[in-house]
Amino acid sequence: MIPAIVLSTVVVVLIAWVALGRVSAELMGRPATSVYDLNEAVEYIADELPTEMQAKLSPDDVDQIIRWRLNYLREHGQATLGRVDEQAEFAARNLRKRGRDATEGEDDLVDWILAEAEYEELDVNALDVVVVLDLEANYLRAIGAVGPKATT
Repeated sequence: MIPAIVLSTVVVVLIAWVALGRVSAELMGRPATSVYDLNEAVEYIADELPTEMQAKLSPDDVDQIIRWRLNYLREHGQATLGRVDEQAEFAARNLRKRGRDATEGEDDLVDWILAEAEYEELDVNALDVVVVLDLEANYLRAIGAVGPKATT
């Protein structure tokens, strides 16, 4: 009777060990998921701004610029709110129907953000916007959302 219990225990442990090894190997083969965290991005950008821009742009200003960028991407069918987003899907379908590429030039994006800033009476210029957008691209690289994940 005891040898049957020992044999059963060994078989169960062996099966669990093989299953764990297989799942671990599968997970190692998958790329890591990158999650864009707006608050983390704003903090990263605000910390990396040149000193003279840190005196001009508050973290709230950086947050607003990034939100305008995300809204621009959404309205141009390039991004969603992370769930079913009818507005973004509609914009993407319209671009495809017109045979246009979804990617717009950075100048269009900067102009759009500057128009929003003027409407909201936020004192920023094109250089401020371009620096914030470049630092956001650095954040995307740092989390591995674009290109290889940065190592520190």
